[in-house]
Amino acid sequence: MSRHPEEGGKKAVSPTRLGCGMPVDLPNRQQEARETGFPGEFAGRKILVIEDEPGILGVLRRILAFKGYEVVDASEGPEGIRKAHEEKPDLILLDVMMPGMNGFDVCRALREDLETAMTPILMLTVKSRTADRIKGMECGADDYIIKPFDADELIVRIDAALRRKERDLYASPLTRLPGNISIEAELKRRIADRAPLAVLALDIDHFKAYNDEYGYQKGDDIISIVSMLIVGVVRERGHRGDFVGHIGGDDFLVVTRPDTIDAVAEEIIRRFDTTIPEHYSPEARARGFIEAVNRHGLRERFPLMSISVAGVTNEHRTIEHPARVAEILAELKKAAKAQAGSAYRKDRRRRDTPEHHLPVEPVVPGAGSPSRGDGAGI
Repeated sequence: MSRHPEEGGKKAVSPTRLGCGMPVDLPNRQQEARETGFPGEFAGRKILVIEDEPGILGVLRRILAFKGYEVVDASEGPEGIRKAHEEKPDLILLDVMMPGMNGFDVCRALREDLETAMTPILMLTVKSRTADRIKGMECGADDYIIKPFDADELIVRIDAALRRKERDLYASPLTRLPGNISIEAELKRRIADRAPLAVLALDIDHFKAYNDEYGYQKGDDIISIVSMLIVGVVRERGHRGDFVGHIGGDDFLVVTRPDTIDAVAEEIIRRFDTTIPEHYSPEARARGFIEAVNRHGLRERFPLMSISVAGVTNEHRTIEHPARVAEILAELKKAAKAQAGSAYRKDRRRRDTPEHHLPVEPVVPGAGSPSRGDGAGI
């Protein structure tokens, strides 16, 4: 027996009410859309539909195709999670009532994974109780749509979610990592929670010289590679639910916990120093530097790129605002960048005191584990 009584065909269906019937004029309207350019502003974006009922799935596919979206689908939770990784959709439509792994569990799993944490999720359900809607939002859904739903309303909600996503990611179109708006919101949320907090700021040294010498396309490649490297390390060495953001340019930020901050920082440095030299010419690698024009128009020798990492935690001090996090990290990053090669500088003060810049042992490529700054933190 159908889960949705209206699907039995005994009730008259409005042409635009979906989840219980099919708009009878959809094929003609789809042809009209192709001829008149009716598809919306996000035509071509990919939407993953996770829905176990073939009838509802068919309706959704046709409505989304009518608006010009690319559609991929899954009929159960684990398959949906796998396809979210493989297909990298721009938005996910997720049914709540599915056998085995239900929509709430799928939503939580997607939100806890760095690759899908920022993908908009709209939940579809016949459950209309306030408690059910609250549960959906608490597990990370961006919106909650009750079946049967109106076709026009569905499209408006999808477009609104994609518009919000574009806004959040506008500062980071290259890496698709959360930008400044999301970074500040994440820090505010974590600070308000009073939970164990650790933040890393990462800055690529001598990136401009590389960019000028090898071109902007190669420079973009480096930014993409470093972003994936950071995400990979955080997934392996951090906690579920950790956060990676792209501040802009060659600056990144990681939010993790105090017990993993050192391991994450060290592994990022190790992989960076192993991977990045391969993107120079053999001659430059052998020399250990490149010659490029500096800001004064003169030729200058620049070392191979390195990475400066600064870290702060609330392990021994209270942090009240993201602005204070930014101030501490800027100070520590400046100290790390003063060292030759990749370096990690961590705040070790128990309260705000006058700054004492103690030396940081530089990382020596190929000499084993990078410096944690132990005994040298502020």
